[in-house]
Amino acid sequence: MNLKAINKEIDDFKTKQISIVPGLTFNQYDLLNRIYFYYYSKFQTGEIDSDGDRKYFFNIVKNPCKVFSKSIDFDTKNIRLLTTGGGDPLKTWFMERDLKYWMRDKEFGKVLNRIFKELPIFGSVVLKIINGEIYFVDLRNFIIEQQTDCLENSNYIIEIHNYTVPEFRKIAKEMKWDGDKVNETVNMFRKMKDTSHIRVYERYGDVEGETDGAPNGKWEYRREFWADVGVDEYDQWNNLTAPKKGVQLASDIWSQEETEKTYWEFHTDKMGGRWLGIGVVESLIEPQIKQNEIANQQSKTSYWASLRLFFSQDPKMSGNLLTEKRNGDVITGDAAITQIDMSDRNLAFFNQETQKWLSNRDELTFSYDVVQGERLPAGTPLGSANIAMSQTLSYFEGIQEDVALSIKEMLYEVIIPYFEKEQSVEHTIRLVGQDLNKYIDMVKNEMVFKEMIRMIVDNNSKFPTDEDRDAIGIAIAESIKQGKEKILTVPKNYYKDVKYDVDIDITGESIDTRVRQATIFSILQAITADPSMTKDPVKKKILYMMMENGGISPDDIFDSEQKDVEDVMPMERGSGGGVSSPIALTNNIPGQGSMTM
Repeated sequence: MNLKAINKEIDDFKTKQISIVPGLTFNQYDLLNRIYFYYYSKFQTGEIDSDGDRKYFFNIVKNPCKVFSKSIDFDTKNIRLLTTGGGDPLKTWFMERDLKYWMRDKEFGKVLNRIFKELPIFGSVVLKIINGEIYFVDLRNFIIEQQTDCLENSNYIIEIHNYTVPEFRKIAKEMKWDGDKVNETVNMFRKMKDTSHIRVYERYGDVEGETDGAPNGKWEYRREFWADVGVDEYDQWNNLTAPKKGVQLASDIWSQEETEKTYWEFHTDKMGGRWLGIGVVESLIEPQIKQNEIANQQSKTSYWASLRLFFSQDPKMSGNLLTEKRNGDVITGDAAITQIDMSDRNLAFFNQETQKWLSNRDELTFSYDVVQGERLPAGTPLGSANIAMSQTLSYFEGIQEDVALSIKEMLYEVIIPYFEKEQSVEHTIRLVGQDLNKYIDMVKNEMVFKEMIRMIVDNNSKFPTDEDRDAIGIAIAESIKQGKEKILTVPKNYYKDVKYDVDIDITGESIDTRVRQATIFSILQAITADPSMTKDPVKKKILYMMMENGGISPDDIFDSEQKDVEDVMPMERGSGGGVSSPIALTNNIPGQGSMTM
């Protein structure tokens, strides 16, 4: 592989049309350029039309993109770790808490938000993960075979990087490129007059080996870095003597599996025969063209409608009444002066055409009023609105599930393994609120059991009663909750043997906020009218089902059942016994080894 061959692959990507089916061609580079113009309300042909008038861009693609993003969005709080067979639930729970803190520090929530923002615009998003760090790939500088189904099936992947000289030297140091080649690249760049950046190609794919400068027919999958710098050199007769060859900065044997774990792709709608997904902007190309046409026709019509023209059969009356006459002048002539009717009689037609194409926009993108949160037309039955909302959200839920599956695979294969590696050292974790209550629920029973055994052995007493057991549990819980938070030290390699699976719980993510509020109010009314709903097993199960259907997690409202001291220890106790004070808590999580509390 040489610089000339790489430039040929890039040129083919930018200029060649691929055939989806006979008569339907596609070029990814052209489409991406068009998407950028449309999203930022610009015409590819310029802002002035053939008559010299300003063209106005009536953007109808940006708002549906925002509706799409909102409808498929989920957050890091929806990422869960589940214990698999033979695993330890307590370790998995600690790992999940620790992972969420780690994701917050790494700003993984911003990564998710940007994925959901760019997916409807371009139809596809590519992430690049290097040493646990996540980078978004600029699709304008991402070269692949346009007709491939997925990245792993592409014969080559090329990423174009543009660096200033300081940036290039910094990257070269991080990548450990040869110093002589780095200096050669900078020196060749200095000779170039038409660029301000050093262009570097990063290519993954098969490369034919060479023997004594000639191809030897042996192919290897490699990662290569080439600097596209330098100029062609000519002799005094203008004959080419030294063509630009660039500089090969690095070339090492790679594996396709490593590439698959480096680049991660996410798509909305996919079409056979092309790699790029179909985004909202592409779906609205025709409605956008027509809407711009209508808007500019109406603009030109409004210009004529704003004119005030007059007519008279008297040839002496020619001139401009505005500039040639003053207020109070008497006008005489052989024929009267009458105003020409310049009113626009096509206003209803323009409005009708506009609404027709806006309706087509909503149909293509499912961005109906009910999803945008706008007030429905007067007289719309509530049942019809609920059906429309349900059908629309079910469409977005399918896309959301597909994206969640891809993110789940990325988490399991790359992100969480890197988290385990980074968190293998001894570190601390802070538990407060519901996390602290959950921790108490998980460790309390084992600690109570150990305390009861200690009481029996040390005091040679009978087996403690249920009241004694509840009192011990309260004492342990209150001891842990002192200060309303707990700082725990996670030992080295604590997560090494955790058996887990990754799940993304997106249930209820698309439920409208007003629906949630109505659900919460209904639950409050139900519990107020019948307090036994939180105690009776059957009623409690029904209550939980109501909450889940309304998009509310029962765990967000109901903590595990906690008993107060008054519930288990009456104000006056009979003589002849009591509960001994529990022992001081050890620095061990039950069954888990050392964990400082």
